[in-house]
Amino acid sequence: MLFSSKVLADSSVAHGKSSLQRVVYLDGWRGLAIVFLLQEHFFGIPHLNTGRLGVDIFFCLSGMLMSHILFVKGSPLAIFYKRRISRILPAFLIFVLVMYSLGLYLEKSITRLELFTTLTFMRTYIPAVPNIWDATIPIGHLWSLNVEEHSYVLLSLLTLAVFIRRHVAVILITTGIISVVIHILYEVHPYFNTTIVNPEIRTETSVATIMLSGGYYLLKDRFVHYVRPWMPVTTFFITLLCYLNFPWWASELIPPFLLAFTVNHLSEAPKLIHSFLSAPQLRLFGIWSYSIYLWQQPFYINKTYFFPGAGFLLAILTGILSFYLLENPIRSWLNRRW
Repeated sequence: MLFSSKVLADSSVAHGKSSLQRVVYLDGWRGLAIVFLLQEHFFGIPHLNTGRLGVDIFFCLSGMLMSHILFVKGSPLAIFYKRRISRILPAFLIFVLVMYSLGLYLEKSITRLELFTTLTFMRTYIPAVPNIWDATIPIGHLWSLNVEEHSYVLLSLLTLAVFIRRHVAVILITTGIISVVIHILYEVHPYFNTTIVNPEIRTETSVATIMLSGGYYLLKDRFVHYVRPWMPVTTFFITLLCYLNFPWWASELIPPFLLAFTVNHLSEAPKLIHSFLSAPQLRLFGIWSYSIYLWQQPFYINKTYFFPGAGFLLAILTGILSFYLLENPIRSWLNRRW
């Protein structure tokens, strides 16, 4: 969700090279994700969970790009974390501090522990019964950012284990499958079903899409010659169907595998798909996506207080302003000096 799409060039990676250039349709892929999220929040379609689809589209792209940065390009961890910090923390910290300050001003019930766990990306685990959706301020969406941050740490730790480097792909895919199994256990076992709050947004269940996509990225060259242009398009539309009013196992367990295949083989998709994802408007939404993701939540939560459609427009406008006034200038400043 949080990476720039200039991370890799499909043609270079396919031939074992690590040279980088901007892949414009990946901006569009991120744009598609934030559009789905906005559509779900402001113009929800009954029986279609496009909000979660948007999050999973972000996750599978992050898994692929992190795998490239850490295991193909071999970026030093110091550089990796500096870039993640400059990309994520400034806008995040400003958003959190603004939301909590407004909460205090409006005399909402807020504890120091809540603020601490939000700032440390642990809000979905601490306190012991952490229903983030019950927070008195609009931070429920930060669960997905928690998952992203936890996956950064996990994947970076794998780079330190020299003895497993040849088996990283298998480890990532196995971790993704274990994540799916844990999700099944949480859903069907009576003990977990009654004691685990919101199992679908915890890291151990949601990280499946990231891990499967990252692991498959390291193996996809073995299968690319068998992939036909219609295949990634088909897997995406099957994924979309899974987010209809299907049983939980369809919408939560099948998409990680299909999205991992889809995003890793976008380069093999028809030119029409590339043209669609490369459309300037969709690419701009992808470039703005992180700031929009952060700031849309208060407008979504309070959308009934606005004229129809006004909350949607204000969410986008606030995200754009955040990108140009906060996120991008601060990141650029830090990257030049760090």
